[in-house]
Amino acid sequence: MARSRANGQARNRAAAAVRRTIPFQLACQTLTMTWYMTAGHDPADLDERRARAPWYRSKNQPSTADMLAKLRRVLIAARFRASHPDPPTREETHAIRLAWETTAA
Repeated sequence: MARSRANGQARNRAAAAVRRTIPFQLACQTLTMTWYMTAGHDPADLDERRARAPWYRSKNQPSTADMLAKLRRVLIAARFRASHPDPPTREETHAIRLAWETTAA
């Protein structure tokens, strides 16, 4: 039987939820960083970020938020591609294979 939440405690504040949420978030962050380092990195990313946020003039490394934003843009763009996209290039296939090998290691 489910516990009553009469005390107003949200389920995401319960100890069991924290024990599940933190490892999941760390896994998602690791996957995002692995994708960015193996397939998503582009040297122009920092220049683009500096153009959008002029206060980051001295920034010399992408942040986790920058990596996540790029991953979101890539995923959204992939959803709106033509229904019959071109087959992946050799470089794209290699990048995906490398990402899977790296995460499996």
